[in-house]
Amino acid sequence: MNILNTLQNWLLRRVSLKGSAVLRPRDIYILPTKEGLLFAIFAFILLAAAINFNNSLVFFSTFMMVGIGLVSMHMTQKNLLKLELSISHVKPVFCFQNLSFPVIIKQSVDKLTSSQSDNYSIEIQFSHQSDKNQTQFFDVLASETTQLPLSLTATKRGLLQLPPLTLSTRYPLGLFRAWTNIQLFNDAVIYPKPADKLNHKNISASGSDDQGITGHGFDDFSGFKSYQAGEPLSHIHWKAYAREQGLLTKTFTGGSSHEYWLDWNDLNSDTETRLSELCRLIIEAEEQGDRYGLILPGVKININQGQQHQHKCLKSLALYEGDYA
Repeated sequence: MNILNTLQNWLLRRVSLKGSAVLRPRDIYILPTKEGLLFAIFAFILLAAAINFNNSLVFFSTFMMVGIGLVSMHMTQKNLLKLELSISHVKPVFCFQNLSFPVIIKQSVDKLTSSQSDNYSIEIQFSHQSDKNQTQFFDVLASETTQLPLSLTATKRGLLQLPPLTLSTRYPLGLFRAWTNIQLFNDAVIYPKPADKLNHKNISASGSDDQGITGHGFDDFSGFKSYQAGEPLSHIHWKAYAREQGLLTKTFTGGSSHEYWLDWNDLNSDTETRLSELCRLIIEAEEQGDRYGLILPGVKININQGQQHQHKCLKSLALYEGDYA
């Protein structure tokens, strides 16, 4: 097993980052399994017996076993050929949460023959993963697309690159194992872990409470309006949507809607703690329907609100590199 692990580590150093990958013959490695080695030893014993006793039936059995082994080797390699793998958009998560990578697997169409066949009993796992319980098995049927969610715990904020993946198969007889290593590009963003709920509110407030006008506060309900992209999902009138009346949002009047800046310099702590506290303040501001902006050293995001604005602010925290340990 040490030899196989050394071989696998050497092969992993040759893996290059790709947006998508189509498996070709040169990308696939194949070796006999333990069962395959026993099968070959038994065939050799039969061949020696056939030569020694000059027995036609034993010769026939020997050549039959060799033929089965060769066909099995060909089918095992073919079971991985022409598979096309890519990763769709990865939803951001906070640090120390599980990140799901949706791996898209389908068959690449041959422009010359346009022939497709089913692929059975394929294993996929992270290349450095030794826990067999984390291995997923799947089939890829012709002209169909398979999506597999691979899970990984995010341990550090920033951009997370998916580790190399190993696809392998022992189909159809288990005499050979064919495998390949690939590394796919992804856009996974890991936000900082939010700090515990903070006692202070609205740091660097702009004082634009806009008393008595229609806004996103929570004092008095004033009616409904058509939903605009970026508005808080908590304001959507879901009952009206269920009655097929369109996507409406609730509007309010009063002075509960605030507008302020979340400024790095207003917090007194180390870098990672400040990022966690700003993360918490951004989440709370969005939940309250406030309009807010973000100021970091060298970064300024103008005051706004909505899911896209929240993602922009949290991504800036995730990618902040000043005094990063």
